[in-house]
Amino acid sequence: MKRIDLRRLSLLLLAFILLAGVSACNKGQESGLSGTVLFQDQPLSGTQIEIYLKEEQDRATLPFATTSSDTAGRYRIALPSGRYYLIAKKKVESGGGPTRMLMAAAPLNPLDLQGGSKELAPFNLREMGRDGALVAEADTGVKGRIVHDRKPVANAFVYVYSEKSAGLIGPSYGEAVRSASDGTFSIPLPAGKFYLAARKRGDGARSGDLAVGDLNGSWQKNPVTLNHGETTDLGDFHVSIVKEESRKERLQQGKFALTDTTLHGRMVDQDGKAVRGVYAFAYLDSRMVGKPVYISAATGADGRFELRLGDGGTYYIGARSTFGGPLEPGEWVGTYDARPNHMVAIKKGEVLDLDRIIVREVW
Repeated sequence: MKRIDLRRLSLLLLAFILLAGVSACNKGQESGLSGTVLFQDQPLSGTQIEIYLKEEQDRATLPFATTSSDTAGRYRIALPSGRYYLIAKKKVESGGGPTRMLMAAAPLNPLDLQGGSKELAPFNLREMGRDGALVAEADTGVKGRIVHDRKPVANAFVYVYSEKSAGLIGPSYGEAVRSASDGTFSIPLPAGKFYLAARKRGDGARSGDLAVGDLNGSWQKNPVTLNHGETTDLGDFHVSIVKEESRKERLQQGKFALTDTTLHGRMVDQDGKAVRGVYAFAYLDSRMVGKPVYISAATGADGRFELRLGDGGTYYIGARSTFGGPLEPGEWVGTYDARPNHMVAIKKGEVLDLDRIIVREVW
């Protein structure tokens, strides 16, 4: 007859009791994200909710956590405190027709969760093509004319967003469309609700920080609701000149917010000369791709920058004279190279001098 080890059994029982107590405690203090996903403003059931620890994913990257929406489009996912990226996806099989791929990222990514339950604003999924762009429907879209002071504005970029909660800034949902010489534009889109913004920068760039004297505006009657098979004519879309007061106010918000956690230094070329018009970027991902989490204002004639961070942590620091898109001739680009991986560790409330970041001009 096999002898029972009472000492081992008592230890196992004690471990089980402690584990049950911890589990019950965690259940009572459970933290996580919740919200509702929509398609064409209607609740979308069976949507896959994926949580990532970094912004860029590829086919080899597995989500940190997953769940799915219920019949009311609601989801809830338990998570420890941290910073997350939420993406919603659904594959819609239609009998005999093409498979539709619906997808959207939470408009306010990254999402900071510091204990407790955080309710996210509802957001719409959009049908995406193989290239990740919006799939336009036949004879459906929007058109209009960009004007300033009653005059047409040529070569202004018109941007399409699916949500307004991110402030109609950053990369648009669809490819930016440029206005013609007479200020007119036309954008093919699927049916749905969209928010439009228009900007014209003095340097002609598609993206980047707006400077004093640039033109900027959002459609006066946002959002625009598009019906199947109809092209909506907006008429005149007014933009106004960016003034110093409004620019300063914007720079004190969002990714440019003034905080106590700061990195500062100088942007210089390979000869040590100061470089004007370069931004410092802070990423959470060592590959430094996609949208940065924090951005500095552009450097002045002395090449100095201040990069304000919302929180302490580990960041990867890069520099560039424009936002987004592939590198083009004439741009300045560089990385913080005091460490091989371009990494900086900073505590909340700390101010660090990075000395200098060497940038080079792209040819």
